[in-house]
Amino acid sequence: MNHFCFKLLLTIGISTAVLFISCQNSPKESNATYDIGLVESQKITLPIDENTYYLSKRIFQCEENDKEYLAFGSFEKRAYEIILYDLEKQDIHKRVALSKEGPNGVPVASGFKPLGDSRNFLIFQNSASRLSIVDDKGNLIKYYSVRSKDGRFIPCYDGFSYFHLPSFMKDSVVYFHAETGKPDMKHYEWINVPMFSCLDLKTGKTGNPAINYPPIFTQNIKNVAGGDWFCYDYNYKEDLVVCSFTGYDSLMVSKDLKSAEWYNGKSRYLKSIKPKLYEANGLVWLREATESPAYHNIMYDKYRDVYYRFVEMPYELQPGDSPVEDPKAREFSVIIFDKDLNIIGETKFPGNKYFYKMSFVGRDGLYISENNLANPEFDEDKLVFACFKLENLNKKEQ
Repeated sequence: MNHFCFKLLLTIGISTAVLFISCQNSPKESNATYDIGLVESQKITLPIDENTYYLSKRIFQCEENDKEYLAFGSFEKRAYEIILYDLEKQDIHKRVALSKEGPNGVPVASGFKPLGDSRNFLIFQNSASRLSIVDDKGNLIKYYSVRSKDGRFIPCYDGFSYFHLPSFMKDSVVYFHAETGKPDMKHYEWINVPMFSCLDLKTGKTGNPAINYPPIFTQNIKNVAGGDWFCYDYNYKEDLVVCSFTGYDSLMVSKDLKSAEWYNGKSRYLKSIKPKLYEANGLVWLREATESPAYHNIMYDKYRDVYYRFVEMPYELQPGDSPVEDPKAREFSVIIFDKDLNIIGETKFPGNKYFYKMSFVGRDGLYISENNLANPEFDEDKLVFACFKLENLNKKEQ
């Protein structure tokens, strides 16, 4: 077969596959009503000391013995610990000091996740390709080296709330965000990249579920710096994972980590946006990615059986701002979905008060941090969260 015929058949094959999967990717029809909004109901204030940085990329709510806690990962400053806050008392319940070396050493901790309660924690050590389990006294219970089938070490990116990558458990298996793949990937190669990795805590075996990146990238760029990434959350009630791609209106939902369905997740404040790859040309692509509108975290609220999707509004970097840092005054919105992933509301927030990347779901509502440098009331010596409750806006108007 000559080279021309081979290229022709390859092109036809790829085009057919993309067309077929694109049909599968068509989102289900929207039943958006916008009847529900988020209304601030109260604030909580939590103490921090000089060893604790107010901005944590790892905060998770957990419960134990009918008590509600916020687990706050403090890895940025001199402290190397997990602080457990009692949300009712708004004070420190206990500190879990982590060791960087020795018999209980968990070096280079990058993220964590409470294992059901406040007594055990799964520690992600990205650069060490290791997962560790520690108890609430900082004792190392067990650790696992995370490797692929061919023996390569696998980065462990989860345990973040800043980009909502919470990891989740099914039986004895923990699932987490997979490595993105090799640099300079072509747009057609992404469909071969797994979205998740998994580790069986009983056997120590690692693997990848069958679900890969969907065929959402179409740009044919020669020198790729990166592509739109995704955040996700897991609904334990329905046994499904919901994924939010930064540059895609639709939500991807999987019940078996093999196949996926798509649901409308478009913000009413944005024009339709599509996923894209960014060309490696220094800070130019980073500036473009920072200023462009984007979808961010997706969170499941088990108490009210709804989902929240955070949306970043378009933004223009100000003189002196770095595209490497988070914009300080960026407006955002939160789309609210019912249990069937129909849009039931969307609330827009000002950019000079809240820091939406530090948010968590609690018993009383959705908590969003007020530790924003642009907030006139900002105080780096305490953590302040506003609690938002769902409210029927139609009833409020009557």
